[in-house]
Amino acid sequence: MKRELTLTLDDIAYPIIANTKTIAINGRDFTVEVLEDQTVLVDGIVYDVMLNGDTATADGASYSVQVTGMKMTAPARTEPKGSSSRRKSSGNDSNAVTAIMPGKIIRILVTPGQEVNRDDPVCVLEAMKMENELRASQAGIVDSVHVDPGDAVEKGEVLVTFK
Repeated sequence: MKRELTLTLDDIAYPIIANTKTIAINGRDFTVEVLEDQTVLVDGIVYDVMLNGDTATADGASYSVQVTGMKMTAPARTEPKGSSSRRKSSGNDSNAVTAIMPGKIIRILVTPGQEVNRDDPVCVLEAMKMENELRASQAGIVDSVHVDPGDAVEKGEVLVTFK
C-alpha cells in the first residue's frame, strides 16, 4: 500500500512516500520498522521516538511536527527506553566509563564478566556526527553495561561499570 504524506518538522516540509516497510523522504529511501515497545528502526539503527500532540521526541531531541495525509497516533511513553537503570556519575567513579558528551550509543564492545585491559575500547558514542571510542580507564572485569545500542545518553551518564 502506497501512501503520500507531507511531514513538517520545525517548519520545514518533507514530502514522504510510504510503503509497507519503506519510506522515501525527499527522494531518499529508508527501511523503517516500529517494534512492540515503540522503538523505531530506520535502516537497522534504533531510535527511541515518542509522539505527543504536535511534538515528536527522537532520541532525546524534540521537534515540532505536523503530518498532512494521515492521522498521527502513538501511545505516550513517560520515560525513554532503559532510563530507569541509568545513573549519572558521582564524579569519582574510577570503576566506570561515562559519556564524555551527550550523544547516542552506536556499539557496545564488551559484555558483563569480560576481562578488559586499561585503554581497551568498551563502547562507541556518536556525538556531533563523530564516532568516539570510549576506553577503560583501568584493567578489570566488566560488572555491568548500562546502555544499549541506539540509546541517547547525557554527559556524565554511566555506561559501563567494572568490578
